[in-house]
Amino acid sequence: MKLYPLNEMDKFIMLNGGQGDFCLKTSSIGDENHNTIYGESWSTNTKNFLFINEDSVEVVNWFESKSENIQNKKIEFNLAQFYKYLSSKSHKTQNDVVPFILDIFRQLRNVTFEKQDSSETINLLFTLLVSLEEDISNIDYKKWNISNSKIPDRFDYFVDRLKQGVRNIQPNLDLILRHTAGMLFQEAHREVIYFNPQRDLFGGVSSKIETRLDAYSSIHYTPQYIARSLVENAIKTFDLSKPKITILDPSCGSSEFLIEVLKQLKNKNYRGGITVKGFDSSESAIRTSTFLLTYENRKQWNNELNIVIKRVEDSLVEDWGLNDFILMNPPFLSWELLKDKSSRDNVLDILSDVVKKTRPNQASAFFYKASQSLSNEGVIGCVLPTSIFYSEIYTDLRNKIGKDLNIGVLAKLGNYVFEDALTDVSLFIASKNQSLQLPKILWTKNEKGIVQDALREFRKMTSNNELSINTKNFSIYTPHYFPIVSNSWKLISYNENEFIKELSIYYQADKLTTIGNIFNISQGALLGVKNIFKITFNEFELLKESERKLFRPIITCNSTKSGRLVITEYCWFPYNKDGIIFQTEEELNDIEFYQNALLPNKEILSKRKGISQWWGLTRPRNWQFSKKPRLYSNRFGNSNSFVFDQVGNCIIEEGNAFLPKKDFNTKDFYFYLACFSSNIFDKLLSIYSKQLAGGKWYDLGNKNIKNIPIPNINNDHLKNSDVYLKMFELGKELESGNSFVKPVIDDILKSYFYPYR
Repeated sequence: MKLYPLNEMDKFIMLNGGQGDFCLKTSSIGDENHNTIYGESWSTNTKNFLFINEDSVEVVNWFESKSENIQNKKIEFNLAQFYKYLSSKSHKTQNDVVPFILDIFRQLRNVTFEKQDSSETINLLFTLLVSLEEDISNIDYKKWNISNSKIPDRFDYFVDRLKQGVRNIQPNLDLILRHTAGMLFQEAHREVIYFNPQRDLFGGVSSKIETRLDAYSSIHYTPQYIARSLVENAIKTFDLSKPKITILDPSCGSSEFLIEVLKQLKNKNYRGGITVKGFDSSESAIRTSTFLLTYENRKQWNNELNIVIKRVEDSLVEDWGLNDFILMNPPFLSWELLKDKSSRDNVLDILSDVVKKTRPNQASAFFYKASQSLSNEGVIGCVLPTSIFYSEIYTDLRNKIGKDLNIGVLAKLGNYVFEDALTDVSLFIASKNQSLQLPKILWTKNEKGIVQDALREFRKMTSNNELSINTKNFSIYTPHYFPIVSNSWKLISYNENEFIKELSIYYQADKLTTIGNIFNISQGALLGVKNIFKITFNEFELLKESERKLFRPIITCNSTKSGRLVITEYCWFPYNKDGIIFQTEEELNDIEFYQNALLPNKEILSKRKGISQWWGLTRPRNWQFSKKPRLYSNRFGNSNSFVFDQVGNCIIEEGNAFLPKKDFNTKDFYFYLACFSSNIFDKLLSIYSKQLAGGKWYDLGNKNIKNIPIPNINNDHLKNSDVYLKMFELGKELESGNSFVKPVIDDILKSYFYPYR
């Protein structure tokens, strides 16, 4: 991006997600003095400023207070190594501009004592920043669009400290505002739980405050590299010959998106009329947005922007009108955290056509309303919780938006985008036009530090007209069809996409079908009260023979060991094939377990909802009344989470039973035990199922795995083949505890049922 949009056209800031950013001048250093260079580099939160000479590159580093000349020939064929060297000299320090400004901000909070809403502190900070250009005693508050706050005693201390900067490097107000506002907004929303207002001898105040960090907050500061990538991919699909455009961010925060789109429109020399609209419920957010946009308007747009920034109670009830751009990072507030009934009603009202009888995230309502608030040819670019892309409750929402909009980019970024947040994040960019095209997919491995690299390569790929990029950490490509997984916008890697495409050949040959065509997947028992109904193996051994028949071995998450069934507990199960055995309490009097365990807990057990007899399980599941051989899985897990109960005596708690739709023999069960215990099945889970945070664990419930392709046992050719017998024997090996056969199973599956990748 240009360092100064209206002058010094050969100066740029090169942004890479905060890691290895630097400033660049495409000509020599000339007669520029180091104080100016240091000020520009420090104020943009970078360390290095590069100057391009005829035969060398001069690298000036304010932190090291030195410059060095590197010959072009050393860089030309070692560009990656050179960038690695620059990055090594770009590490963050407490002397950088962001921590410097934040330290002053925290001092001011210890002056104002604002615990939750820090709008007064924000206003004081902006007053302080303005002092870089105007006398503090004669500020034109109307010009800057900030409130005329009461200046606290000894405010000169803060003015002097700011002007001195770090190491007497002079701060540049224009550059500071472009690169610190978002971080300030994040800090401003943290609730202070401890102040330290102690002043020192020189009039300063402690910057030590203790704030509450809430990983489940709905307010997440949008990193600049995310805003930049989203805006540039949204803007490239829009016809900038239009004489007027309207831009909306309905949850604007510090207007990171609005500032960014204005910067990029200025970069593209757009000369038409621009209306900028922003809504937010936070007073400090509105003050920040008003200040920053007023400054941008005056400095870069000759006060020709039409700016409408409005504080609202709930953006969802506002009239958004029709917009050419809607750019947003909406609040990621789950239904459970929507405490106010009116907020819940507003969400349900917006989604009434597409989400029914469920508990949606507030972000989904913003998403849907945005899709309905675009002008013809309008573009939407937004940050979303990834659950909207794959969760079953949003199927109708996805289908409706997919029909209304032409999706341009979908990106899965994972859990490492927002600071102090656990949310899995994705990007969505689409336009309201009639062109038919497949979206560009950006998939990243869910590990820290990968997103910045992926977005940088996405930018380079576009410039180089490359069709795809495929690495072990991220993929960027156009899929063969979309959605890739039916009824979902789930994003997968390039290799996984190729794998799915090649499966069609095996379907056509009737070698493959889906899990849903072979099995009904049923949930296991819900006991109802923890530990009351279960006993250990040793306790079971001590029971009378007459009471043992009232207990069944129970399969828990600790019972599945890579195909081997391990029983350590038994469960009270007073049922036979006809249902519950005991109709009255009197029939239970002679049973020791009733007297020792159930009766003392009668009050607790009786309070459960939806039960007919308090001595029974909350949800015993009727299919478990009869004893049959069954295949089981944990509720969450992977290929190590499947077992076969050949005796048919077990019940399962909070797991799944795979009930064949057609009659099975014992060999059939062992065949599928081997299939589900393979490493290939883990690959299929990664494509089709919901991955849980914290590792390679997946939801093994029906709605997540019913469409996974598996060998078709109903194919007569398969039943009569050597492959069938080999898989049967391998399933028995797994049951006996021999997990070393898994590679052999993989080899067979690759040879006969799945493309080799």
